[in-house]
Amino acid sequence: MNLKTLFSKQLKFNDLFYQKKLTEKEKEEITKSLILALHSEVSSLADNINFKDHKINRECVDLSGMLYESVDVLRYLIAILNLWDFSSDDLVSAYKDKELFLHARHRSGQNKWCGEPVIIVDIDDVIAQFRECFVEWLEERHGVVVDKNSPEYYTSTEVKNAGLNPEGVFFQFIDERQFREIRPCIEMLNSLKSLKREGYWIHLLTARPSDNLIVKYDTYSWIEIHKIPYDRIDFSPEKYRWIAQSEYYDTGKIVCAIDDSPKHAAEIAKHGIPVIVPRKSYNQEVLDVENIEVIDSCDEVLKLIKSFSN
Repeated sequence: MNLKTLFSKQLKFNDLFYQKKLTEKEKEEITKSLILALHSEVSSLADNINFKDHKINRECVDLSGMLYESVDVLRYLIAILNLWDFSSDDLVSAYKDKELFLHARHRSGQNKWCGEPVIIVDIDDVIAQFRECFVEWLEERHGVVVDKNSPEYYTSTEVKNAGLNPEGVFFQFIDERQFREIRPCIEMLNSLKSLKREGYWIHLLTARPSDNLIVKYDTYSWIEIHKIPYDRIDFSPEKYRWIAQSEYYDTGKIVCAIDDSPKHAAEIAKHGIPVIVPRKSYNQEVLDVENIEVIDSCDEVLKLIKSFSN
């Protein structure tokens, strides 16, 4: 019996108790009951071992009890997923996402910083062609044409003019798993590989919303798919604040940051950290800001970083 069959059999059992068409509110109430039942089964699962150090009530572990209570736990979990129309394929896909993330986090956690020179690297429009891919998706999905050379950092004007909500459109982009489809910036990727070989510590720092789990797991997936060289990764909407609280800051080991955002670049540079900014139509205001080096080609990155390091 495979996972798809388990979902199908549990759904038939659910149908004995719940009507076919349920409102979201009704689903929420049923979910509460299922979660409480699940909690009870997990507690029963624990009863098969001596989990209380101060109370030994059995001579050996009840293996058969552990097995059948685990079945009940699994059935309640599948019942909840069935209720919200998740399929076995959805569960397998989410499991793979979580698996990849956990292994990546473990590798990163095992990788200890030992004082190497640090490069703080943004993801979107530095190593990932987010803006270009998002604009292409907007036109294909909604017929909204955005000038790729627009001076706006966000594309909200064209989206609002089309009668759409910019935030809603962005979350649709997320839900359709488009963060996995973004093309990498090959030239910057090659520069990072060279820096990694030369002993620089590469810390990816993105303002993507990590509280959105699809964004979080798709970011890790994208990094693995394209074999992005890095030592650690963090998510923060306030990058300078994150940098100032990092282990690198007080030791003066940060060589520079690489970021396309005029806001983040200006804030970081203002506090004495050199910033390399790929020239974009939306970041022209930082051209003359102290500690900012605007580049037209990724070929300039290695030379600049070596000059900062000397």
